[in-house]
Amino acid sequence: MTDWPQLRSDILEAFTPGPPINEVELFAGRRDVIQRLQDIAIERGRNAIIYGERGVGKTSLATIFHKPLNVTDATGGRVRRRVVDIHVNADSGDSFDSLWRKVFRRISRPNEKNPIANEYDGPIEPDHVFLELQRFTANDLPIIIIDEYDRIRDNDCRILMTDTIKALTLSRTNPTIVLVGVSENITTLVYDHPSVSPRNLVQVPMSRMTSQEIKDIITTRLRNLRMKISDDALWRIAFFSAGLPFYAHSLGKYAALSAVSQQRLDINEDLVFAAMKDCMSDVDYTIVLSFTRATEFIYRKKNIFKEVLLACALAEPNDLGQFQAVAVEAPLSAILGSDVRVPSFAFHLNEMCQDARGNVLHKTGERKTYLYRFAEPSMQPYVIMQCLQDGTISQELFERLSVKRQRTLSL
Repeated sequence: MTDWPQLRSDILEAFTPGPPINEVELFAGRRDVIQRLQDIAIERGRNAIIYGERGVGKTSLATIFHKPLNVTDATGGRVRRRVVDIHVNADSGDSFDSLWRKVFRRISRPNEKNPIANEYDGPIEPDHVFLELQRFTANDLPIIIIDEYDRIRDNDCRILMTDTIKALTLSRTNPTIVLVGVSENITTLVYDHPSVSPRNLVQVPMSRMTSQEIKDIITTRLRNLRMKISDDALWRIAFFSAGLPFYAHSLGKYAALSAVSQQRLDINEDLVFAAMKDCMSDVDYTIVLSFTRATEFIYRKKNIFKEVLLACALAEPNDLGQFQAVAVEAPLSAILGSDVRVPSFAFHLNEMCQDARGNVLHKTGERKTYLYRFAEPSMQPYVIMQCLQDGTISQELFERLSVKRQRTLSL
């Protein structure tokens, strides 16, 4: 007999849309990337920079990739390799000194009462970092993870970090620095990156998850919970997630909770649609605010900003999540019930790239060949779900417009 209250608790522990995942076996997908980071950590003189869009799972990856690297002798129980992971978050006010003081506060030494950071009256320099990291033993595998590295505004800090990474190539111990940041490429994160050998600072780009990886997030957890999900429901979660693990976790959680509330162990498509409302309550408030600014009526005059934004969310993108204005024509025509061409909504696209409309879209390229993308990846799924909820688009029309994508996202 199923213990329904216990199953509900298990669901809340299994699906984690908020905090980073902290168990390797629950980090479905990204297996190749995990292996790559593990190889970097084990090899001497190698460091990594993980970068990509916001919300693609960079922090979760940095949190768990090293967990299987501890090695204990099977016979004597002697520790052959001990991971010492130190995870700090950078902020906009950090200097090289303040950033490494955060790291040093988290390093404990046997028989030393005071934190290492207290030993430095003056600014911490790259050579201080180099010498402190030499104090680890041959069996230690120190991994220093500096998250939100994109928030650092101090160019001197970035220069000194590059110097530190280059200096560590001569280390007799095996420390690994892992930088994590939101960026489209390494050039905006690392100063003077050409001077750092690709062998010493390995680029680890994080793209959105594939539909199969989203599927793995759901099925891995439901299997552990002894629950099932229909193929259609699984595809719906993959479609709405748009490659972002947050939405997969949130929709999976609420669909499973809805099933439990009905005392059933199977999840169908109706439960996924019902989960949207609760999922939207989990979305960061900045996304909700930006959506409101982008679509609000100014001077109470009706406009089609919401419909244009929805059509953008339903437009067929390229592999980088970008779309041309012409790709918006078909979904917008279907939503408005009349034939429209680019000149009818070019103004709206341009306005949504401006401050007045919250900069929800980002535009690149030349006139007549502009490429657009959502400035925040989380906005695209939110727009679709919000417009389904408020009736801007009917479920029937949504089904018709999503048929083309179903072939490419088929699970």
